[in-house]
Amino acid sequence: MAKDAPKRSLLICGSPRMSGVSARYADLLADDLEAKGASVSRWDLARKNVAGCIGCEGCRGDFSCIIEDDMQELYALIDAADEIQLVCPVYFSGPTGQFKCVLDRLQPYWERRIGPCACHDRASEVKRPVVLHVIGAGGDPFGYEPLLTIVKSAFGSAGFFLVDVVDRIGWGQGSEEEGKMLFPRKGSER
Repeated sequence: MAKDAPKRSLLICGSPRMSGVSARYADLLADDLEAKGASVSRWDLARKNVAGCIGCEGCRGDFSCIIEDDMQELYALIDAADEIQLVCPVYFSGPTGQFKCVLDRLQPYWERRIGPCACHDRASEVKRPVVLHVIGAGGDPFGYEPLLTIVKSAFGSAGFFLVDVVDRIGWGQGSEEEGKMLFPRKGSER
């Protein structure tokens, strides 16, 4: 990224609902990122058609997925991004089933960087940041640690690392959201 160029932020909304709490939060996050000077590309799962990984190992040869669907667009956006802002609802401690398909389809990155035919020099790469914004109604006694593990693994395969987790459990759920600052500035408590 050139010194004067705006940061290329890829905002991924992992919700299967077009107008749900996660989508509303993603709208506000996009506005906040743009106000800070970022160039924002947005990819909403609710508007996409993504099949699950079939484990065919077709990505092992040329490091591209053989399934032709909306993941092809996401691969290009991931490759161009300086950072990823991931808005993800949590269902029973993990991602939604639809978003798990997206995460599993990051397999071509794993093949290129880590797999048995890897041709990528991981020692010299600079990993890019992912910020995970966790959205949920709350009440799950098991939290969302499985979601964190899955996101770290999937995006780690693509050359990213999880730098921050923004807990928005309860946001958009009536009175509980009043106590949470939407986008705190550095030094503020979340």
